Amino acid sequence: MFKRILLSGVLAGIAVFLWEGVAHMVLPLGEAGFRAVPDEAAFAASLKTQFQEGGLYLFPAPESRPGMTSAEKQKAMDAAMKQARIGPSGLLLIHPEGEETLSPRQFGTQIFADILVMLIAAWVLSKTAFVRGYPARVAFVAALALFPILEVHVPYWNWYGFPATFILAASVVHAGGFLVGGLVLAKMVTGARG
Repeated sequence: MFKRILLSGVLAGIAVFLWEGVAHMVLPLGEAGFRAVPDEAAFAASLKTQFQEGGLYLFPAPESRPGMTSAEKQKAMDAAMKQARIGPSGLLLIHPEGEETLSPRQFGTQIFADILVMLIAAWVLSKTAFVRGYPARVAFVAALALFPILEVHVPYWNWYGFPATFILAASVVHAGGFLVGGLVLAKMVTGARG
């Protein structure tokens, strides 16, 4: 059974990776919710002078300095929340020195992650005694997409204001990926009594 789970997880992971390629490069899902920066050249030049260290920045951010009391931290948080209400506010992910995109490392990391998640899904599917029949097994694996959707994407929309179109597109990519993976896994993996 271990070899079957391993093989099915690898094949399902490859299927998920291929679906993600279609979703991002053929369908408009990879671009949903993104906008171009106005006057990008001037914006990029100002970023290079403002940021020497890459990272994820939140603004407005509460003042933070060593030795702040609880009352001072609360006052700083209140001031940042007040500023956020009137704007501008947001998140900025920046790599001041640039970053290679669509690199072999990135593709390798993604396919590894896809295979790993499908290995876990194959293992979970193999432990279920109540999911019988091919359609039910496909639906079971597809339903696992709710974990990243509800625990990652919805909080990004709720707490950080990610565009709803971005969240919807990312959710469709995940749901489609788990469905495609489920089509492979359900063919190869049966439940605990199946």
